Amino acid sequence: MALLSDKDANATMRFLPVLLLALAPALLPAQESDPLKSPACGAALATLQAARGGGSADAAVQALRESAARTCLGGGETPRRTARVLQAPVGVPAPVIVPPPLAPPMAQPMLPPPPVAIQRPPSVTHCDVGGCWADDGQHLRQVGPNLAGPNGRCAQQGGLVYCP
Repeated sequence: MALLSDKDANATMRFLPVLLLALAPALLPAQESDPLKSPACGAALATLQAARGGGSADAAVQALRESAARTCLGGGETPRRTARVLQAPVGVPAPVIVPPPLAPPMAQPMLPPPPVAIQRPPSVTHCDVGGCWADDGQHLRQVGPNLAGPNGRCAQQGGLVYCP
């Protein structure tokens, strides 16, 4: 015949760690400088573990947790979490793209001057006592052995006449 029923054995096994935690501070010498090893802290932790395992309400577990924290960690009131502040989304302005300034319009290329017409020098067509006639209709006077045009003396080279 068994000494404990299955139900009693399960309950004992479940509370054995809690019981050991509660008795541990009494069995070990406590150090005065460390509040985590004090008997009051051990008892508070054992009570908290029992409440968690027993299925207590969340509010009761929270109250035991705060009590254990005060006992084991010292200090007064535990700081409450502040509610998160609702913050509007940060508005980022759209990027402004500034195009580079336009280059001034290029000056229209200047057209080259029209080609200079280099005329063929006139040639002497016929001569008489007063001078010679050129093929462009100009009359060249005879001045000594040379011919002179309206602007001065002309140079002859072969049948061509160069007048200024």
